[in-house]
Order: sequence, then C-alpha cells, then structure tokens
Amino acid sequence: MEDLHKDPRWVRSGTVASEHRSSIVAPLLVGEDVIGVLMVFHRQVGYFGPERLGMVKAIAGQVAIAINNAHLYELIRDQAERLGNMLRKEQVEASRSQAILEAVADGVVVTGPENRITFLNSSAAAILDLKAENVIDQPLEAFGGIFGRAASTWMQTISNWSNEPDSYQAGESYAEQLELEDGRIALVHLAPVILQNDFLGTVSIFRDITHEVEVDRLKSEFVATVSHELRTPMTSIRGYVDILLMGAAGALNENQTHFLSIVKNNTERLNILVNDLLDISRIEAGRVTLAPQSLDLRDVAEDALADLLRRSQEENKPMAFALDAAKNLPRVQGDAERIRQVLGNLVSNAYHYTPENGQITVHIPVTDSNEVQVDVMDTGVAITIADQGRIFDRFYRGGDPLVLATHGTGLGLEIEKQLVEMHNGRIWLKSDGVGKGSTFSFTLPVYKKGE
Repeated sequence: MEDLHKDPRWVRSGTVASEHRSSIVAPLLVGEDVIGVLMVFHRQVGYFGPERLGMVKAIAGQVAIAINNAHLYELIRDQAERLGNMLRKEQVEASRSQAILEAVADGVVVTGPENRITFLNSSAAAILDLKAENVIDQPLEAFGGIFGRAASTWMQTISNWSNEPDSYQAGESYAEQLELEDGRIALVHLAPVILQNDFLGTVSIFRDITHEVEVDRLKSEFVATVSHELRTPMTSIRGYVDILLMGAAGALNENQTHFLSIVKNNTERLNILVNDLLDISRIEAGRVTLAPQSLDLRDVAEDALADLLRRSQEENKPMAFALDAAKNLPRVQGDAERIRQVLGNLVSNAYHYTPENGQITVHIPVTDSNEVQVDVMDTGVAITIADQGRIFDRFYRGGDPLVLATHGTGLGLEIEKQLVEMHNGRIWLKSDGVGKGSTFSFTLPVYKKGE
C-alpha cells in the first residue's frame, strides 16, 4: 500500500497510527491455513518496493513456521503430560491389581496369547511347588509333568484357545480336578481373557483341595460303614416282625398287629434310607460299576408299572397307569439293574405325589437321534418354579404339604441323576408349577453292537 491515508481500508486510531503512510501486509501461511499476518509500516509514502515486498514475504514464511512449531511443541508437551499421567495411573492400577492377586489365597496363573506363562502369584507357586522366576515367560508345556497326567485336558484347552481364538464360545469356561505329582489334589478353574474380540490370554485359578477330598473320603467311608452296620440289625428286626405277623409266636390281637405293622413300616423306611446312603457313598467313592448290555425299555417300563399297579391295589389307592411306547423302539445300552432302579424310582415318586384317581403315563417315543428318551408323566403335585432348580439336590424335597406328608429321604432323584449321567444320558423335569402335574425325562444311548 503506497499511501495508507488514501486507502479506504485503513482505519486511523491514535497518534502513532496517524504517522504511518506506507505498509506491507503478508499472511502467515501454514499450508492453506492463515494463522496470522505480518505488518510492516513506514512514515514515507511509497517507501516499500518489490524487493522489500519479497523480503517481507520470506520473513512471514519463516515466522509462520516458527509459530506453528511453537504450537506443535505445546500440543506435544500437553499430550506427553496426559500420556504420562495415564501411564502413571495404569502403573498404579497394575501394581494394585498385582498386590491383590498376590494377597489372595488361591493360586493364579496367567498365560499370554502365545501360551507362555506371564504371571504366577505366590499362592500358585506354593500350590504347584514352583518359583516364579523360573517359569515366567516360559511355555506352559514345559511344566506339564508338574501338573500330572490329569492336566492334559486343561493344558490342551489353553493351547486350543491360544492357537484358535475363534474356537472360544461366549460364556465358555473350564474346571478340572488335578492330581499333582506329589499326590496332592488341586481344583483349577480356567477362563479366557478377551478384550474387544481380541484374545489376550487365559487365567487359571488353583485351589488346594487335598484336605477337603480327604474329609469327603472319610465321610463317605463313615456313611458306608454305618449303613452296613445298620443293615444287619434292620434285617433281623424286619425278619422277626414278619414272623410275628405270620403268627409264629401265637395269635395276635388287633392292637398287637397294628403295633407290629407300624414297626414293619418304619423298618422299611429305614431300610430305604440305608440303601440310598449306601448308593450315594458308593457312587461318590467310584465303586459303582455298570454292566452295560442291550435293553428293551418297553419291558423295563411294563415291569415298573406292574409293580406299581399291585401296590395301588394293596394300598387301596386307585390310580390309572398307561404305557405309551412304540413297537419298533430301538434297544438301549445300559445296566439292567440300575435302569430298572431309575425308572422304578421315577414312577414310584409319581405314585407318591399323585392323589387318588390320578394318571401316571410312561411315554417312550421313537426319535431319529442316537438316544432314546423316557418321559414319566403324572397329574399330581406340580413342582414350583423356585423348587425346580434344586429338585435334584441332595435331601431337598420341596415345601408342598403332600410332599412333606409323604415319607422320603430326598436322595432318590440325586441318585437317579448320577446313574443316568454314568450311562452318558441326561435327566430333567418339566412342570408349569401351578398344579398340572410334572414330567420327569431321561435319555439313554441307543445300543450299537460291538461297542
């Protein structure tokens, strides 16, 4: 601008501004962005020429770069401070988390995505008899011998998740009881660590349950011993009561017969309890062995319902019984005695908890699967929704008045569940919980010759 006083864009304010006559104004450019302007003034009109204009432009370019660098420096400094604060917080959280993991009584073993041990707390080191400095960053397979042969499935699961993270299903977890090389027993729970669909590794929680296992073994042995000891006098009492009721010691009057009948009924109840306790202790101790063979479930169901019909007639409790089984029913693989026990107990329970003139049906449909399903349906007491989750628990019988008024131990359903699962089957129930009866179902594998 040759003369500011003649330029309409120039606004004079103050004595200093009025003395300016000529000027150069150059933009401070960073790329295509204007971050400011550089203004040069002189008191003479037409003082600036092309050379000075070029020099001011060059200076403006350098000033723009300097200002931009200063802004970038401030931005980088602020970002570095924020990152530093975040890093310090993460370090504090990591230290706190590590302190918590070190303080817990359970052993914690963490593996990374490459199946290497990245963390081992002091409890895990004590349980597994290891030193953290010897195992950190080492492959898990290198310590397989310490965990014993039982750990092969646990280690294989970690390996599968590490090699193929996509094989993991949401909600999937793993638990196993391990027998360590020194004879101790450890329970391990395994879970993957996944963040935003990225597999980061696994966490295994170890607990030394050697003492609990030993106590449980002693308890089972005690129950088995006491049950055996109870059987001998109970057999004797029941035998002599039967002899007395048959009149071997002379004719009995009405009161004597009534009293002896009460003794007989209660000895039968005790005998059922003793047998249930023996079954539980044998199953827990692993002493129940199965003799699988080819079975016709139709024959088993007919025998169970025939026994129940005789009982209904003897007890003067009218009841309708029905068997709905296909003629071309495939044979199943199972232990004859134990399958009769399972089905017999289910129909007996249905009889107990169904009022007079009710209906009990055994339904065995034909399916295309490799298993046969048996449904025991009744029109008796419905099982409430709250009770259904505990119905297979030991000693649990529910709170219905008819159930409480009926003699029982609360062990039968748990025994049946154990026996069905030993046959590689499943057992469950269906009930609407409002008085329309219940259906107990179980499955058994189809018999295949040569297996």
